[in-house]
Amino acid sequence: MTKNSNRIFRLAAMALFIAIAYISSLLFPLKVQFLTLDIKDAFITIGALYFGPLAGIIVSAAVSLLEFLWGSSTGVYGLIMNFLGSAAFSAVASLIYTRRKSLANAVIALLCACVTMVVVMLAANLIITPLFMASRGMTKQAVEEMILPLLLPFNAIKSVLNAALVLLLYKPISLALKKARLGENAKVGAKMNKNSIIVAVIALLLIIASLAFLFVKLGASF
Repeated sequence: MTKNSNRIFRLAAMALFIAIAYISSLLFPLKVQFLTLDIKDAFITIGALYFGPLAGIIVSAAVSLLEFLWGSSTGVYGLIMNFLGSAAFSAVASLIYTRRKSLANAVIALLCACVTMVVVMLAANLIITPLFMASRGMTKQAVEEMILPLLLPFNAIKSVLNAALVLLLYKPISLALKKARLGENAKVGAKMNKNSIIVAVIALLLIIASLAFLFVKLGASF
């Protein structure tokens, strides 16, 4: 594959991940009070695992901008918060995973991404959210009182749900990309091994548990 062809494939793949991530945010939104949980970070992160942390940041920015321009009810606040969460999650996962591409390291990378996203969003909730909620007549103290019962568990569950989706979808998407010659320096494996199957089962259980917590504990709705 020539250098120009490789660049075209990278751009095409990134455009595809932007489109899929944005569409997923429209098709599968879960409402938890004024918060919206979606699964776009899973697709952004899968793209970042292939093309590096910078690609994850770029795709995060593009998807956040699309959400801001079409269909956003939270304006600039939503744009900033969406970008911070997606960029932190995808970039950290990619930074760790690309050092050594293995299933075990992918799990470690996603765990670190979950922790990073929760910390970043916690800081953003303390600094940025009060500015947004002030327009709705809510004080900074009231926002701080929402951290433990709502904001912290929401972001924790969101990160776990997206990490589980990455583990579940990574294998089929990677095979599709490799067959389309969009993957870089990757070994193609046609079958899932025992460890991959175990991880897929665990991922499914995490998804079910996350959704159950969202609906039962946080009162999520479509």
